[in-house]
Amino acid sequence: MQGRILAIDPGGRRVGLALSDPLRIIASPLKTLLVNDNKDAIQQILHVIEEEQVVEVVVGLPLRPGAEKSEQTKRVEVFISELKSKITQPVHVVDESYSSVEAEESLHRMGKKIGQDKGAVDRIAAAIILQQYMREIQGY
Repeated sequence: MQGRILAIDPGGRRVGLALSDPLRIIASPLKTLLVNDNKDAIQQILHVIEEEQVVEVVVGLPLRPGAEKSEQTKRVEVFISELKSKITQPVHVVDESYSSVEAEESLHRMGKKIGQDKGAVDRIAAAIILQQYMREIQGY
């Protein structure tokens, strides 16, 4: 299958987005949305889906070891449910437990300070989520 994949790293106030190229080779950070609530986030995401001709969506779900779900996990599950009700594209869920930590480490390696652009962590985390998903579907 070809076509762009949009990855979403949902947070309370910021939502990181990343986008694949149409051939699904490269995952690139796209933007960080500043949102008020799920409805606002989904409205902005719908615009991106249309503008970028997205055919699949991947959402990072923070899972943690053990049976109990964190409050953030529960909030993201509600977000996923609401998103699925508004779009026709398939929505896939991947564990993003350490994507933000990886994103911060990546920024530090590049010599960037997180305080200058807090949204950078969200965009890069979304790109990490997208890379993970693309590896999975390509069998790596």
